Amino acid sequence: MTEKSLKDKDRQYVTALGRGLQILRCFTRATPALGTAEIARLTGIPQPTVWRLCHTLMVDGYLVSSDRSDKLSPGIPVLSLGYAAIAGTPVAELARADMQAIADRYQGAVSLGMRDGARMVYLQRCQGSSIVLRDLTVGSSVPLSSSVTGWAYVAGLSERKREELFRELQDAEEQNWPELLPKIRHALEGYKHNGYIVNKGSLHEQINAVAVPILSLDGATLLSLSSGGISQLFDDAKLAEIGRELKQLAAKLAPALRAV
Repeated sequence: MTEKSLKDKDRQYVTALGRGLQILRCFTRATPALGTAEIARLTGIPQPTVWRLCHTLMVDGYLVSSDRSDKLSPGIPVLSLGYAAIAGTPVAELARADMQAIADRYQGAVSLGMRDGARMVYLQRCQGSSIVLRDLTVGSSVPLSSSVTGWAYVAGLSERKREELFRELQDAEEQNWPELLPKIRHALEGYKHNGYIVNKGSLHEQINAVAVPILSLDGATLLSLSSGGISQLFDDAKLAEIGRELKQLAAKLAPALRAV
């Protein structure tokens, strides 16, 4: 059963609230300002409904209008919620020193991510080289379906939850899904043997990356720990070496991981 069908059957689920939160998720580093027509297209919510929801969010300060256009942007309350969520995740701070050490040692980037719908949001990110994707920072997000961070999240799921997620991603990705699914399944086969996920050029053509899931001891929380760098330097041998280090760090962090 998909997430949408579960929501439809949940009598306690408040659709208007869910739609409002769906609108807020449309705003990313790549799309910091959006018009109501764009929001309607991204969410599939009828434009008159989008306008009413946006008006409510504007009244409460969660969205603000631009003086120079008809587009909207997130307000300070949204930023406060985001920073509160990150600050409330102590594992992100506990991981930082070890993540930075790996980033410096291999001259790549190391990221800690959690799922947000069809995307993975970075709770922590450390850079060891200016070459690697400087535009991605704490709070940035990447597609779950094509990023190594997302693939590691998939690897940490049970078989049942994994297939449920695949059905959700099929709806979200549409035309790209037939190409993405075989890549994910191939990476999962490698994970069975090595204990880490490898992604070569799927998110960015010139970036190779490796990742592992981090599952809390009670099984309630699942995060992803990843590292990536330019393909010329991050060859198979280096990916394997980093993968082993990420596995060790994940095992170290798992006991400190609490529900987020």
